Amino acid sequence: MAQTVEYRWSGQVLEPVDGMAFIGHNPGDEPNVFIATGDSGHGMTHGTIAGMLLTDLISGRENAWAKLYDPARVTARAAGEFARENLNVATKYAEYLTGGDTSSPEMIHLDSGAVLRRGTSKVAVYRDESGAFHEFSAVCPHLGCIVHWNHAEKSWDCPCHGSRFSKYGEVLNGPAITNMQALSQETVRK
Repeated sequence: MAQTVEYRWSGQVLEPVDGMAFIGHNPGDEPNVFIATGDSGHGMTHGTIAGMLLTDLISGRENAWAKLYDPARVTARAAGEFARENLNVATKYAEYLTGGDTSSPEMIHLDSGAVLRRGTSKVAVYRDESGAFHEFSAVCPHLGCIVHWNHAEKSWDCPCHGSRFSKYGEVLNGPAITNMQALSQETVRK
C-alpha cells in the first residue's frame, strides 16, 4: 500500500570484536582527547557508563571499568579477528591501482558521485542538483584508503575503517577527524 518513501534514517552500529564499547583516551591522539564508541546498539547503557568513566578519567580518579573499556585494549579473543580485519584493510589499498567508477565527470548523474582516475590520482567527484561538480581527493584522510560513493546515503564512505563524509567532503563519522581534501572550487559544467 505504501507508494513512496518520503523519509529515510540510517546509522552505523559499530561492533567491537570483543563486544565491549571503547570508552576512554583515544589511542594515538592528544592526552585530552577521549572517545565513547562501539556501542553495538547499546548506546543508552554505554552513554551512562561513558559519562561516569570519562568524568573519572578527566578528573584523574581511579575507575574500576577503565581497563575493561580501554580503547587501546587488545585481547587474546580479539587478536585473530583483528589480524583478519587488518588483512582486509591491506587489500583495500590495491584500489590505488584500479580504474575509476567512470571515465568522465559528465557521466555522473545529478545529485550523485563517483571516483575517477586522473593520472596517478583518484578523485572523488560529486555532481550537485544544478550540475556543478565538487572535487576532492578520493584518499580518506584517516589512513589513506580510497573512498566509495554511497548511493543510498549520498555520502562518501571509507571501506577500511568506516569513516563517512558528506557529498561535500565534510566528516560525518570518524575515525577520520578532518574533511576530505578539496581539489577545486565549484565548476559548473552543463
